[in-house]
Amino acid sequence: MSDFSEQFIGQNLVSMHATNPEPFTQIELEKTIDQPFSEIIKNTNLGFAPDQGTEVLRHTLVENLYNGITTNDIITHAGAQEAIYCAFNAVLKAGDRVLVVSPIFEPLVQIPENMGCDVHYVELNPTDNWSLDLTMIENQFKHGCKMFIINFPHNPTGATINLNELNQIVSLCEKYGVWLLSDEVFRGLEHEIIDRLPAVADLYDKGISIGVISKAFAVPGLRVGWLVCKNEDFRKEVINIKGYLSICNSQVDEKLVSALLQSADKLLLRNLNIINKNKKLLDDFNSIMDCNIDVFLPKAGCCVFARILDDLGSIELVKNMASKHQYLMYPNTLFKTNINAIRIGFGGSRFQKFIEKIR
Repeated sequence: MSDFSEQFIGQNLVSMHATNPEPFTQIELEKTIDQPFSEIIKNTNLGFAPDQGTEVLRHTLVENLYNGITTNDIITHAGAQEAIYCAFNAVLKAGDRVLVVSPIFEPLVQIPENMGCDVHYVELNPTDNWSLDLTMIENQFKHGCKMFIINFPHNPTGATINLNELNQIVSLCEKYGVWLLSDEVFRGLEHEIIDRLPAVADLYDKGISIGVISKAFAVPGLRVGWLVCKNEDFRKEVINIKGYLSICNSQVDEKLVSALLQSADKLLLRNLNIINKNKKLLDDFNSIMDCNIDVFLPKAGCCVFARILDDLGSIELVKNMASKHQYLMYPNTLFKTNINAIRIGFGGSRFQKFIEKIR
């Protein structure tokens, strides 16, 4: 993504590609949880945190976000990126066959590719609400597969799967002995709670769930992510790898995140109120600068992958938008797909102004 973004340096563009809701301010957070930060971090131990993460944060995660796991099943990280990197390096080696859902958030596939893995894709169907073909998955597994990578709620489309589909994926992974890495950073942003899926780590011993405070909870300024898995040997290897990276998180960050997640429902409700208000603006969102687009109304998250229906490339449209309106969106080339589309975030307070301006 850096190569793409470099061409826009110095243009003072407004991001309209974000996948997290409007970030909280400290004052808003304190009002939401009814507790000042100064009280939360009062007399915090400023020594090194445990490599696995503080007991209080891991206990909070168990109590508020998961079922059927223990504090020992969790390792905290300096954001989700580190957790993803450690997970891949703990399981994969050069030559391993990896299957990923496409379109896909680039690091989820770039890291295995850089490791020398044999990466294959199963693409969501853009003409059927970005649906996932389970038959294609099993056909891929029959050729041998070390890891399957999923991301629901999905970035960049906002699509999700139902519980029956998730259970079928887990069953296929069990049948063929495949590790299942589930990027669940948008879990909690389902527009209706009935669509919320259980964490993969709760369903499968070789399931790896990735979480973070920055996305669904809209607090990217606190750099805390986590990895959840019941497999002890896997977790030991993750700790070994993490020892060459962050080693441990900030005690202050972990204490703050623990306090915030005790009010997880309040944070998610605030974010969903913003999302559902802006979602109404998508009903007749069918053009950008006279270019016709197709927008799937997502059931989760706060981004869409708007397909371009006219004879115009996504990069050209992005450049036109940046030049004329000073908005930056992300083209399909960043998501390992040839589907001509752009990612647009609708989780922020400026989305209504964006819609009005670009038509």
